[in-house]
Amino acid sequence: MKKTTIKDIAKAADVSIATVSYILNDVKTQSISDETRVKVLKVAQQLKYVANRSAQSLKIKKTGLMGILVFRDDVQTPGSALKYAKTIYKLEELCSQLGYHVIFMQLDSASSSYKVIMERNLDGVFLINADREKFYAISNQFGFGIPVFVIDSYIEDSLFHKIMPNFEQSFAAAGKLLGQAPAFLVMDAYNNLELREVVKQQSGLDEDHIYVYENRDGMHAFLSQFAGKAGIVMNEFLANVAWKTHQHLVACCTSHCEEILPDEMMKISYHLNDYTEVVNMMDSYINDAAYVKAEKFFLLTATS
Repeated sequence: MKKTTIKDIAKAADVSIATVSYILNDVKTQSISDETRVKVLKVAQQLKYVANRSAQSLKIKKTGLMGILVFRDDVQTPGSALKYAKTIYKLEELCSQLGYHVIFMQLDSASSSYKVIMERNLDGVFLINADREKFYAISNQFGFGIPVFVIDSYIEDSLFHKIMPNFEQSFAAAGKLLGQAPAFLVMDAYNNLELREVVKQQSGLDEDHIYVYENRDGMHAFLSQFAGKAGIVMNEFLANVAWKTHQHLVACCTSHCEEILPDEMMKISYHLNDYTEVVNMMDSYINDAAYVKAEKFFLLTATS
């Protein structure tokens, strides 16, 4: 069988040979749109292009395997072991309906974990709760055209799709439930520092009115400063703990486990069925080299 060349890729993608070369060699000095990058990488995958210098690391055929990879919390919080359980369950259900077999793995910073994943030759990857360094460490391991979607991580690179709760919508809904502007925010210690900053900014609160979870004593000490005042707790497992000493709050159920909360607690939920569109989008990237979704942020709908 004739080996695929960059000339073949350029013809199929309707771009210049130079553009293909720049993209495949990750040349940073050239201004190339994300849409063109995605198109070329996907054509390279479909034509089973393999560069000699990295032949062992490139994906050359579809396997029907979908990866759901979750990074363990750097800061252990109440519910750390469970907070992504329903998200994983929903993703697996939706991927299975499309005929994919799902491989789930929890990761830490050990490089050996990455090596195990690469041996699986995945068609697509959902990467959850990754900080910037770990995201690039693992995403760079995948071959041409393999879509990587990130959940609960704010990655500046516009090539990657980001899925997260609609925080702006959440804060607006919380204010309506409380009947006033919230005085404080307790939030999950997301691994991704950029996502933490997005949440803080969209809350509209001053830094000293925001507590990023470190431990229970620290959270209760923070809440004691706002006795009798209303606020928001981002994550229902944290809200369940906060409720023991502070009842005037709204819980944002980012883990989709609102059933663990007292009935009388005000709460905001997010639509798990929104992941249907996300998984269908992933499937389109895998099967259609011409498919490009310009919007890189997908926000889960918040309802009260």
